[in-house]
Amino acid sequence: MELDLDKYRDLFEVLDTRDGRKSTVGISQFPASTWFDMFADNTYADACLTCITNKHHMCRLEMNGINMRETE
Repeated sequence: MELDLDKYRDLFEVLDTRDGRKSTVGISQFPASTWFDMFADNTYADACLTCITNKHHMCRLEMNGINMRETE
């Protein structure tokens, strides 16, 4: 899915309103090192990723299991 300006705003609004108030679970099949590249707008990328990767409020689990799509 491509991120356009409306999706940036929606994602930021959800993250910002929940920050420090409610738990938010995010799941991605992409490595965190590539997340910034998915945003065409650097301002929203910085804002969203700062909310997501705030080290004081984040617990990150990286799963390195077998790719089940390749086993069939």
